[in-house]
Amino acid sequence: MCDYEQFLKLARNRRTSRGYVDSSVPDETIWSILEAARWSPSAANTQPWEFIVIRDMKVKKALQKAFLNEALDHEDRRYRKVSEQQAGLLLETVLIGVCGKPASSDRYVNSKELTRTSQDELYLLSMGAMIQNMLLAATALELNSTWIARLARIPEVSVIMGIPEQLELVAFVTIGLTSQKLTASEGRRIPVSKKVHLNRYGEAWS
Repeated sequence: MCDYEQFLKLARNRRTSRGYVDSSVPDETIWSILEAARWSPSAANTQPWEFIVIRDMKVKKALQKAFLNEALDHEDRRYRKVSEQQAGLLLETVLIGVCGKPASSDRYVNSKELTRTSQDELYLLSMGAMIQNMLLAATALELNSTWIARLARIPEVSVIMGIPEQLELVAFVTIGLTSQKLTASEGRRIPVSKKVHLNRYGEAWS
């Protein structure tokens, strides 16, 4: 059984990678990561996710091209730079397309009472919790991961992936061994004492 200190170490060691070494990740390892995703919480236990594991280099290059083309049309220089950095990750790793089923929100007990916005929020919260399980599982398996949402929002990408109408791409997760030394930096995390309030917002919990 994992104790709290082990879990905290796992959470602290999870880092977003910006580069990977050319090393294959076995199918069994990817399966283990997806098994961890399967046990994620979801609103009304809808489990609205589907996964597409991408290993084919032709598919990866097509996705990378669509990603870079979209970035070139963007006026923001920083947006283009970040896109170019992330584009390299698409060729170096196992790439997992994370799809969701928005209509799953119809199964919520009080779905008729909820606004469409509230239903969408619950659905996306479920997807986010599941992706977090994937990232932590990759860390536990001594792999690095990166969560890329921008690629999923490009219409051409869904066409390349053959996504059916009832599903939508929510994000991509890259899995691999990093070429960088990634360490937990206390200085880049805001202390929890600055984020916690007692009973009412603004009341300090010392």
